[in-house]
Amino acid sequence: MKSVNPVKMLAALAMVFLVSSVTEGRIISKCELKEKVEAAQIEVIRAMGDKMTQTELTARLVCLAGATGFNTSFVKTIPAKPKEYKPFNANSMKLNATQRLVWNLYGVFQLSDQVACDSGMKPSLNICNTSCTAFTDDDVTDDIACLSTIISSM
Repeated sequence: MKSVNPVKMLAALAMVFLVSSVTEGRIISKCELKEKVEAAQIEVIRAMGDKMTQTELTARLVCLAGATGFNTSFVKTIPAKPKEYKPFNANSMKLNATQRLVWNLYGVFQLSDQVACDSGMKPSLNICNTSCTAFTDDDVTDDIACLSTIISSM
């Protein structure tokens, strides 16, 4: 009987674990995204207009996602000019004068690393209390939950 090398076995197990734990983004269909947004029942708030319906909100969110090609791993970087930058909360986002201001937008809904999530690269309000990489995988439920949190906090 052949003995199993424990080092090789451990290396193989580690490789299987690493490969299976990495999730990548995907292109989500409009219909699937619409179903998931509807299932989340994001509350229409007064700031969106008194006449906006749940159906109109869902349509707007799906339309917004169209700008990313419905790609759940889409990341966009937008350089900002320092003189144009106005922080949401001056106490929570102190930046030194030499720091170049950049907005990074993540996932199918382009959630900002200065407001919605923590990229680890700059101060963030991190309203959704999560890492920005959570918005670049193939699961959009956390993206939708964050979007709902942002809308309800308006």
